Amino acid sequence: MKPCELCESRKFKTIATKIREGDGVIAQCAKCGFIVQFLHWDEKRLRNYYEKEYQITNSLISGKRISAREHFEERIKTIGPLFERVRPFLSSGMKVLEIGGGPGALLSLCKPLVKKCIGVELNTEFVKFMQRDLSIEAYAADINKLQLKDRFDLVVMINTLDHLPNPLETLTTMKNLLSEGGRIYLEIPNRDEALNFYLPQLQLADFRKFFWHRAHLYYFTKDTIAALFNKCGLHIRTTCRHEYTLKNYMNWYFTGRPQPGFVSAVSKNELFGGKSDFETRMNKLFAGTEKEFKKIMSETFRGDTLCCIGWHTDSPKARRRRA
Repeated sequence: MKPCELCESRKFKTIATKIREGDGVIAQCAKCGFIVQFLHWDEKRLRNYYEKEYQITNSLISGKRISAREHFEERIKTIGPLFERVRPFLSSGMKVLEIGGGPGALLSLCKPLVKKCIGVELNTEFVKFMQRDLSIEAYAADINKLQLKDRFDLVVMINTLDHLPNPLETLTTMKNLLSEGGRIYLEIPNRDEALNFYLPQLQLADFRKFFWHRAHLYYFTKDTIAALFNKCGLHIRTTCRHEYTLKNYMNWYFTGRPQPGFVSAVSKNELFGGKSDFETRMNKLFAGTEKEFKKIMSETFRGDTLCCIGWHTDSPKARRRRA
């Protein structure tokens, strides 16, 4: 058995045996609480999974295998809030690297604002799309084996670290790719999100089975991601956001089922589709409630996403603080 990435203990307790795709083993380190999926795939098996099965089971349009262009066009509809979080880091002289960025939706928005963008992605179809359609330098490779000459002012990874078999090695690689004063911006699913705890019992069981799934090899909390950053020699500042709508939460609450597509689940919060006075006013009521819902999810760290900013512990800023 592989030891825990955080504390190197070999003692785990099983916490789930059913995942989205059927049978599986989700276990928690008995010493530090880090959650892992016992799934031992080599690089070839992992790449094959992402280029075939994953494109159907985790498609932005439920159950449909979509092309790289279709994926880009779907993702660009919802990428705005994420881009607004990344934008403050950007300036005209910067070099930006994104790891696991799909067909490049985020990089396409960053590109006009910086000196250089590079994408690294396992899916070869996505990489070809970035190269051909977005004119972005991109590589279909494992970032830990890729020899990049550049050093980067910003390294971005969105909902990818939990998919990789070696998060400690990958985060260390990201650290080593930073220029002096560079930053890492990383987002990962939040194990402690509200839907994992605050649903009626039957719906809760359904959501948890949905939450654990084949693609996620690790599950992070605010504490375990901080421990991983610290082990790599990185400072970390973590906030929380919730991408999905209140309507999506209520859908899980009453039906125990996900909505049919990613775009509708994160952007369409209206209850009614008509234009009557009643429907218009009810939709307006829900829109106002949505803002408070997102605020509560963020401030209580019960949102679906942890947002992490990392930098070298021996950076100039850190050295000045120690002086």
